[in-house]
Amino acid sequence: MNPLAGIEATLGSDLLKKIQNSKILLVGGGGIGCELLKNLSLTGFRHVEVIDLDTIDISNLNRQLLFRSQHVGMPKCTVGCEVAKSMVPESSDKTLPEIVYKAHHGNVCDASKFHVGFIKQFNLVLNALDNVEARRRVNRLCLAANIPLVEAGTTGYLGQVTVIHKPSQVACYECKTQETQKVYPICTIRSTPSMPVHTIVWGKELYKLLFNGKVEESMLYEDVNGEEPSTYMDSVTQLRKMLWKTDTNMETLQESVADLMRALYVTEIQKQLDMGRYKAAKKSPTPLNDETLKTGVTRGIGDCSSTTSIWTNEQCLAQIVDCVTLAANTPRTEVLESFDKDDGAYHCLKHMCRFLVLLCSSPGPHRLGNASLYSAKGIAGNIIPAIATTNAICAGLQVLQCFSILRQQLTKAPEEVDVKEACYYSNCIRNKTRNGLYLTASSLEPPNPNCFVCKNANIPLTLNTNEWTLENFLKLIVKKKLGFEQPTVILAGDFIWEEGDGADMEEFQPNLQKVLSKLPCGGIQNGTVVEIDDASQNLTIQMSVTHQEVWEGEEVEDNPFLVGAVPPKENKQDSSAPPAAAVVTSAVSTSVDADDDIVLIIDGDEGNGKKGKRPAERTNGDGGPSKKAKISSNTANEIIEIE
Repeated sequence: MNPLAGIEATLGSDLLKKIQNSKILLVGGGGIGCELLKNLSLTGFRHVEVIDLDTIDISNLNRQLLFRSQHVGMPKCTVGCEVAKSMVPESSDKTLPEIVYKAHHGNVCDASKFHVGFIKQFNLVLNALDNVEARRRVNRLCLAANIPLVEAGTTGYLGQVTVIHKPSQVACYECKTQETQKVYPICTIRSTPSMPVHTIVWGKELYKLLFNGKVEESMLYEDVNGEEPSTYMDSVTQLRKMLWKTDTNMETLQESVADLMRALYVTEIQKQLDMGRYKAAKKSPTPLNDETLKTGVTRGIGDCSSTTSIWTNEQCLAQIVDCVTLAANTPRTEVLESFDKDDGAYHCLKHMCRFLVLLCSSPGPHRLGNASLYSAKGIAGNIIPAIATTNAICAGLQVLQCFSILRQQLTKAPEEVDVKEACYYSNCIRNKTRNGLYLTASSLEPPNPNCFVCKNANIPLTLNTNEWTLENFLKLIVKKKLGFEQPTVILAGDFIWEEGDGADMEEFQPNLQKVLSKLPCGGIQNGTVVEIDDASQNLTIQMSVTHQEVWEGEEVEDNPFLVGAVPPKENKQDSSAPPAAAVVTSAVSTSVDADDDIVLIIDGDEGNGKKGKRPAERTNGDGGPSKKAKISSNTANEIIEIE
C-alpha cells in the first residue's frame, strides 16, 4: 500500500510530486521544529535542511517528540534530522531524488555560512525560532533572496502563523515592533522588590554568593573592607569556609546557616528599615522572628515533596539547610556554580530560589505573594510554559501554508508567486471567539510604509555627534539596534567604514575612535545623511542625523540617542493610528532578544541607570557574498521607530 495515497488523493499527484522534489530550509529544531520535521517527513518532503544552534536539554523531553533521554547533550538539528529521515515513506518511484535531511549545527546569524546565496537554493523557508534576533536575520535573508518565509511562534496556549514574501507585497517580520526584554535594576532586586520575579532573581544571586567559585560574581557581593560594613558577608564567608571541610558536623553547619538567615532576614531588613528605605513602599517588611528561625533550621516541619503546594516559612528554612548539607556532602567539582533549572539531583532552584518568595513572615522585600515551586521555577528559568499541542497546531498550519505556496510554484515563475492569493495570517487562541472558533484566519497585511527593512524608509537619528564615536555608533546603533551584520558606512559618496568579504578593515581602523563630527568627508553633523549598506542582507538604508547636546526631562543615561518613530505596535481597535512618538533610549538600553520572559539586570536606579553589563557582541566570519558597490537612494524622508 502506498503510504502517501491519502496525501496524493487530497492534494493531487502533481502537487505531491512537487513536494517530493522541493528543497525546504527549516530554521529551529526545538518545540515547533520537531513538529515540523515530523509533518514534513510524513507528508513526503525528501529534501529538508535544518539550522539550529542548541543542544538537547532534559527540559525539552516533555514536548519535543523526536528526542529521548539518551539524546541529552546532542545537537537538536542532528538528532531531529536522523529521526525524521527514518520517518519518510519509502517509494518505488526511482525518479524521485534521494532522501536528504541535513543538519547545520550553527547560528543562523553567522553570515559566513548562512547568507543570501545559501537561502536562494530552497523553494521556501520555515521559521521555528524562539528569539527576535534570529527571526530578524532570517526575515532579511528571505526578503533579499525573494524566497517565501513561513513564520510561526507560540506562547503557552497562543500561537500564530504568517507568510512573508517581498514580491507579494505583504508585511515582513519587522513591519511591527517586537516586545523588549524586562529590565530590573540591581537596587530594586537587592532592596525594594515589588514583584515575585525580583525575589527569584535575588535567590539566583544568593545561590552564586554561596556556591560560585568567585563570590564577587554575585550581585549581592559586598566588599568586607568597604566604607560601609556589610551585615551578612561575614556569615557568607564563614559558611563558605565550612562547606567542604571534612570535620564539619551537622550541628555546626545548622548554626552557620541560622547565622546567615538571621543576617539576611533580621539584621539586613532592620538596617533598611532604619534607613527609611521603605517609606514610599506600599508594604514594609518585617524581620523574621527567632522562633521561626530556630524551628525551621533545627526541626524542619512537614512534607515538601509537592511542587504545587505552598510551603511554610519553617519548611522553606528546612529546605535551605538540606541544600547546604547536600553541598557539603558533594565533591566541590560537582557542585553547580550557578542556577540551573534542569538540575534534578541538586535542586538548586528549590533550595535557593523558592524559599525567597515565601520566607518572610509578612509582605516585605522577599515575600510578595504565595507561589508554588512549580510557578517559581517558571520564573527562575525564564520559562513561558511551552505546550506541545500549541506547537503541533502551529506546525500543522505552517505545512498547510507550504502546500499553498508550492501549488502556486507549479504554474508560476518564482517572481510571479503571490502568497496573498492563497495564504493567511492564522491565530491559535485560548478562549474561543463568539463563533466558537479557536483558530482564526485573516488576510495577510500589506507592508508598513515606514518599515526600513522592506520599504527602505529613511531613519531619523538624534544624538550628540561630538560625543559618540564611530565605534559606539556601529556597535550600539547600527548593529545592536538596527541589526546590521556587516555594515558599510558611506558619507558623501566615500566609505568611512567597511566590513564583509573583501573589505580592508585596517584601512578604516583609525576612524573607530573618532567622534562622529570629526570623521573624514566632513564628518557626521547636524543634517548629515548617512548611508549604511549590508551586502550580507542586501539591505541599504539612509539615516538623517540631528545633533542634540541637551536632553530634557528625566535624568538620562550615558550616551543617549533617539531613533524616531518606528512601525507602531498592532492596534486592532484603530488600524489607522499614526506611528508612535519617538522615545529617548541610550547606549545601555536592552535590545530585542528573546520571546521568553527574559530577566536582564542593569546596574543602576530606575530612571537613573548607570552602565550595566551587556551581552557579548555577536561576531561573524568573512564569508558570504561579495560586497556590492555603494547604492544611491532617493527614498522619501519618512519617520519610523526602531525598537
